[in-house]
Amino acid sequence: MGGAITLSLLLALPAQAFTIQELLTATARQPGVAASELTAREGSLREQAATAALFPRINAFGKAEFYNSPTNPRPMPPTEVNVQAGESIPFSWNLMRYGLTLDMPLFVKSLYDLRQKAARLSEKSSLAHVLELSSRKAAVVAANSGLAYLLGLDKAIEARLASLAKTREDMELKVKVGRTAEVELLKVENSINDLKAQKNELAARILDVRKDLETFTGLEITEPAPMSLTGELVPAPYLVEKIAEKETAAAREELQRSKSVRYPGLYLTGSMTGNEGKSYNTDEDFYRDYGFVGLTLQMPLFDHTLSVEQSIAQSRLHKAEKELEAIRIGLTAQEKNLKGKLPVVEESQAIAAKSLANSEQILAVARLSLEQGRFTTEEYLRQEAQVLAARAALYQAENDRWRIITQLAVLYGADLQEITQ
Repeated sequence: MGGAITLSLLLALPAQAFTIQELLTATARQPGVAASELTAREGSLREQAATAALFPRINAFGKAEFYNSPTNPRPMPPTEVNVQAGESIPFSWNLMRYGLTLDMPLFVKSLYDLRQKAARLSEKSSLAHVLELSSRKAAVVAANSGLAYLLGLDKAIEARLASLAKTREDMELKVKVGRTAEVELLKVENSINDLKAQKNELAARILDVRKDLETFTGLEITEPAPMSLTGELVPAPYLVEKIAEKETAAAREELQRSKSVRYPGLYLTGSMTGNEGKSYNTDEDFYRDYGFVGLTLQMPLFDHTLSVEQSIAQSRLHKAEKELEAIRIGLTAQEKNLKGKLPVVEESQAIAAKSLANSEQILAVARLSLEQGRFTTEEYLRQEAQVLAARAALYQAENDRWRIITQLAVLYGADLQEITQ
């Protein structure tokens, strides 16, 4: 891999070009990555929210109540008021109530299971953010390689057009003096037209790749950044599989939660209330406070919706497990395929480099032979086409190599910025 010919050696870097590190840094600052990070942060907050449900809830309240008959602010013992002595009886048409309430789950199994589910989903969100960033950086590297391939091919076509233009110029002179039939000149012109048509097709593809690069980086890019690997792409557990594992774990926790809602729940409740009003018999203001603390044991005896929810959770867990199994099979096959292709592509690079060197030597001989009349025009044009095909094969092999590397990086969730320079 280290000795492979790279496009960075074949394409000159313009003075204003970006480095690959600048492109990847810009990619990490794009809104799409920020949105992914916010999604991961939201997953963490949801986990905190599930944990917060285990904490006590203390609320302040105040309310005014109006009755159609005198009402007491709280239960009143018989000895509290001496009615015969004319004391104010704490019953009023209107009451003001204010105070604090306390609610706290002491042990509710379903809340702990919900917290575990939220934790798994939070981990999934964090891994998904890593995958998003890795995928975007890999896409930039692949697009940068694609741009290098297309521009390199465009320059190769330019070189062939320049070569054919010289041949056409020489042949026009031969046609004028009658040494060559005009049809031979038309063959050369057709080859030139074919190459021009290829350049037009390349121009559209180049615009598409530049658009992709600008979308991922926010930068206007005209030339590819030279790049090479400065480290090894270390195999790691498949990131997509790890995400699917967290999804399956969350489904398992949800099934457990759907079961644990049937368990008894122990709650602590309490309140401290201040009550004010005017005594209906003396029209004097009175105040009474009232407080309590209690333990509540709650257990559902019959709720058919709980059975339905449990069945749904069971089905979702089975689905997640099957999807995880399918993902493992697919990712294993993909890694095997990519690792098998990589040495093949690198071998293709070496072969293409040798073919290009040979083809250029043959073309030089063919051009001289054409001038001397020992080669036909068709034979010469075939050699021109062969040089272009050999150079295109070299560029294509390098582009294929980078695409394999980027796919492996996404597979492992690797950050290409750490090993690309």
